[in-house]
Amino acid sequence: MGPLKMIYNNSKLNELEIHKILSQNFDELAPIYFKFLSEWMNSSYEKFQDIEKYMIILYLINKDFEFYINNKIVENYDTFFLYDKSLELDQINIIEISKNLNIPKESVRRKILNLEKFGVLQKIGKKIYIDRSAYKLMQPKKTLQNLSSLFAKIIEICKKKELLIRSMNVDEISNRIKQNFTYCWYYFYNFIFSLTNRWKNQVGDLEKLSVSMVIMLNSTVSNSYLVNGWNFSKWKKNKSIIEMVGVNAMSISDITNIPRPTVVRKLNYLKKNKYISVNKKKLYNLNLEDKALKDTIKIQEKNILSLSIVFNKILNQIYIN
Repeated sequence: MGPLKMIYNNSKLNELEIHKILSQNFDELAPIYFKFLSEWMNSSYEKFQDIEKYMIILYLINKDFEFYINNKIVENYDTFFLYDKSLELDQINIIEISKNLNIPKESVRRKILNLEKFGVLQKIGKKIYIDRSAYKLMQPKKTLQNLSSLFAKIIEICKKKELLIRSMNVDEISNRIKQNFTYCWYYFYNFIFSLTNRWKNQVGDLEKLSVSMVIMLNSTVSNSYLVNGWNFSKWKKNKSIIEMVGVNAMSISDITNIPRPTVVRKLNYLKKNKYISVNKKKLYNLNLEDKALKDTIKIQEKNILSLSIVFNKILNQIYIN
């Protein structure tokens, strides 16, 4: 696969330009962005019924991608998953994982033991092996498609603003990412680590994030999205004039695969801390107020910047190769 036909208006984009465009046009990006995040969270929970266990496996596999980056090697998607291989690690640094994934040390230790029982990790002496079954389990078919759709939308927005001179379709982006898989997925995982850590600092755990993403996604098809445009700084001003379409706890449980009693506990936390509201029909809606609103504005800005960085890294790579 040869270099892309000219796509840049200038010689190269930078993340600050992209960040500015995405911040100003997030209304247009929001539906596909929240769909991407919501489906990724749901898939992450489904693997082990514990998103943090999934994140630990991602972190360890990313060490494999880091090796490729450091040695300037790029391996394509099919070759990477074709190998009948396991990843050998001299040791798992519990403190490092705890710090970088924002998980308490004892929780990391306990979850690693559970993953060993699950069969995706194996400890032999002082060495830890990630079993080849983990690679198959983590093969990102749906995520790759959704990320390509998200990037296609970003490219479309950038083209409208004359940062790019042509669009790229989803299949073209997906094929380019596959060709540069180990490079692209290293930066994608780093984006996921940054985003999930910020949300965890804000709401406490990733299952709450999964629940809240379903509510956010639901809001993109309601009048709340049309009026507010996902400009959270205008949320308080506009929310009083809209009638939202909510989602109930059972539906959230069905979508996220999280048991309904757990979903209800997460909803109660989000309601108590003024992220959501519930009406007489027991339908939950996004309803940001006070500290929740201020924190969400800050976290949205940081996450859009992180998205701009990973988009810029990946687009520059697939443009050249």
